[in-house]
Amino acid sequence: MYEQLSDEELFAEVTRRRNSGEPFSGPLGALCARWARPSRYVVSKIQASYGRGSPADADELFQDAVGKFIARGLDQFRGVSEQMPGKSASPKTFFLRIVKHVAIDFYRRNREDLAYAPVNPDDAMEESPAEIARAVEGSKRRDERAEAQELYWAAYARLQQEHPKEAGAWELYHHEDVEDHEECARRLNITVVNSYKRVSRAQAYLRLYLLELQGEASPEEEA
Repeated sequence: MYEQLSDEELFAEVTRRRNSGEPFSGPLGALCARWARPSRYVVSKIQASYGRGSPADADELFQDAVGKFIARGLDQFRGVSEQMPGKSASPKTFFLRIVKHVAIDFYRRNREDLAYAPVNPDDAMEESPAEIARAVEGSKRRDERAEAQELYWAAYARLQQEHPKEAGAWELYHHEDVEDHEECARRLNITVVNSYKRVSRAQAYLRLYLLELQGEASPEEEA
């Protein structure tokens, strides 16, 4: 019933029904079902950056994000990018941002709970200097992964702004795991050769943007 509608058309139907007091669970469910797979990808990236989590978390965090989307997101979405004022944003991008923040909040809270959990002196075990050093190094690596993740999304946002065609191909091929250029070409209505070219150019642009962002993030290295 909803397969032929775009995300934007489905979201408009959800909004229309909601505003008129009609049931809107059907189109909303179809919309969220489309976003389940990219949502799991986003969660997996956040898990990697924090060095914790399990595949089972993805479904729970996805459901939490759907709840927030229904409770507040349907009213907040205006179709305008928060990161790039003046540029339009899709409902999917808006929803995946909710997923990202839900996951970040969850793992950050989890990390803080572990860091500040009260310890029973009777159960405490004295840690060796080597164990402490490993723990410090592990924490440092997790922070570095989180920073790298933020840089990546900043670079991708710039790719969307400056080279939207390449960004669209990159999103399909990497964010939505459509690792088949024939399928990418079909969805984008382009040739397979152009799909290869767009993904290749997107990768080159992202490398350039990341190098520039890393330079901005480390001004002391330029001194």
